[in-house]
Amino acid sequence: MNKKLQTHKTTCDAIAKLFYPNVEVALHDIKEEKLIHISNAFSKREVGDKMLNDVKDIKSLKSDIVGPYEKVNLDGKKLKTVSSIIRDENNEIIGIICINFDINTFENIFHSLKNFLNIENSEEKPNLLFTQDWKSHTNTIINNYLKTNNKNLKNLKIKEKKELILYLNSEGIFSIRNVISYLCDILHISRATIYKWLKEN
Repeated sequence: MNKKLQTHKTTCDAIAKLFYPNVEVALHDIKEEKLIHISNAFSKREVGDKMLNDVKDIKSLKSDIVGPYEKVNLDGKKLKTVSSIIRDENNEIIGIICINFDINTFENIFHSLKNFLNIENSEEKPNLLFTQDWKSHTNTIINNYLKTNNKNLKNLKIKEKKELILYLNSEGIFSIRNVISYLCDILHISRATIYKWLKEN
């Protein structure tokens, strides 16, 4: 880990502590392309995980603050996220801090007030690079499928996992790099099993 990123760990912990339990803060090392610290983790991510965004995309950003933008967690909860670029004394990008705010509680309050006041939500979604987060996109499709079919991810049987994989294939998910490893982790199946099901289809 870049030693210059060590000092940012306490900043991450402080933000997470202030907004606990609604905020998760992740610190990434750009050179290692890995997650090196995470405070109040609720996204199932762990230290050592590979970064979700391509370093080339990050280095092409024109602003050191990206967002807020919307993401979807694995459990279907909506997150409001802002990312902050960290530079060294030579102005080189060495890290990035991602702050994920679980907005579900506030969203429920908003909808209650909206219905009570009978107002329309005119907020537009930002067109930002990070809104294309492939994991968030995958989580959205999985959660829509589970809701439509009245299923729970944790209780899926082998046959149901296969049906989900085939559905994801029909949605073009497997054109995304690294998605197979992610699906193996959340569905507790092997890469060989996924390839077998796709080949059989």
